[in-house]
Amino acid sequence: MKAKDMILPEIPVLTPVMKVSEALPIMQAAGFSSLPVVEESMYVGIVHERELMQELASAAIGRDNLRRPAVREDAHLLAVVNQFAQYSDDLLPVITPQQRYAGSIPARAVMEGVARLCQTSSSGAIIELEIPRADYSATELSRLVEDNDCRVINLMIRPDEKSGAWRACLRIDREDAAPVLRSLERFDYRVLRCYQLHGAMDDRMEQRIKELMYYLEM
Repeated sequence: MKAKDMILPEIPVLTPVMKVSEALPIMQAAGFSSLPVVEESMYVGIVHERELMQELASAAIGRDNLRRPAVREDAHLLAVVNQFAQYSDDLLPVITPQQRYAGSIPARAVMEGVARLCQTSSSGAIIELEIPRADYSATELSRLVEDNDCRVINLMIRPDEKSGAWRACLRIDREDAAPVLRSLERFDYRVLRCYQLHGAMDDRMEQRIKELMYYLEM
């Protein structure tokens, strides 16, 4: 999904010559705490409600000192997410290669895009693993899952700054992850946590507790 696919055309824009007293009602009526500032179709910047509140009602928005967060039309969804993470605005302007204003993306559209990308509506379990960097293999992980008659529907990897290992978030197309967990542990993968059906998780945890009690009684 690209930035241009998430634009909400109904979002209004402000102009540099517009007074603060004119801009605030537009912002409030639109239901956003920020709005883009555009002049003759060129993107000028973005202004937040709290920034306008610090100015005189009769003052013009102007062009100076405006922040300029934006993404290109062809930017990927993840690039849009990265931009949103850097600012407190509830929308993000989209521009053309010529710096023309193409529209704005509301935060809710990004959340919907991430949900589709991660297939959050699909049933299945989520497994979090810690894997030494030298041992990481997406092919091996997929094989272990598929050996248990499951499929990997999503795999996200990030480095752990403290341990130096990889943190993997593995989503499979089966709610009862017990067979997959056993295979992962058999091959020395460190399972950090698992989110699955309540009953299935309880059974597994109960078995772990029984094993611990047996060990303590030895």
